[in-house]
Amino acid sequence: CAVVAGIYDMPWGRGRHWGADWSRGADLLLGGWQVNGLATLSAGTPIGFSASNNAGIFNSAIRANNNGTSGKLTGPVQDRLNSYFNKSPYSQVAAFTFGNMGPRDPNIRNDGIYNFDLSVFKNFRVTEKINVQFRGEALNAFNTPRFGGPNTSVTSSTFGVITSQANAPRQIQFGLKLLF
Repeated sequence: CAVVAGIYDMPWGRGRHWGADWSRGADLLLGGWQVNGLATLSAGTPIGFSASNNAGIFNSAIRANNNGTSGKLTGPVQDRLNSYFNKSPYSQVAAFTFGNMGPRDPNIRNDGIYNFDLSVFKNFRVTEKINVQFRGEALNAFNTPRFGGPNTSVTSSTFGVITSQANAPRQIQFGLKLLF
């Protein structure tokens, strides 16, 4: 997982590299801008498979069987929504037995996180002690979907199917902040 944040104060306006001698009106319009970004990048978490409880015990962690091959498929997630992984290596366990899989399959992972949040701030100096900040923020700025996990119950009719989205679509918000 990697999270990278950045803030950049634009170098123009009063007290800056360019436009230090601008009029108050020009500085009010063009000076005091700030650009911010936040990138979150992460591989998905390993998926755990389950089976129906037919072992005759009161154990909720009934694991599926695997025939020894990986069910990993590659390619864009949006192209694999109805078959996120190869379902053939996984099966329901025989009656009164336990499955041979561990709690998670390290080869198959949920969809990763690839999110970018961007914002633009404009700072206005009203008096020496009072500032006003206008902010425009775009959360999930590039509207990148993150899909939910696939159904991992080997006895389900939707085994291997992704039916949900795990993040919110792009959200744009504006705000005005009084700093004193």
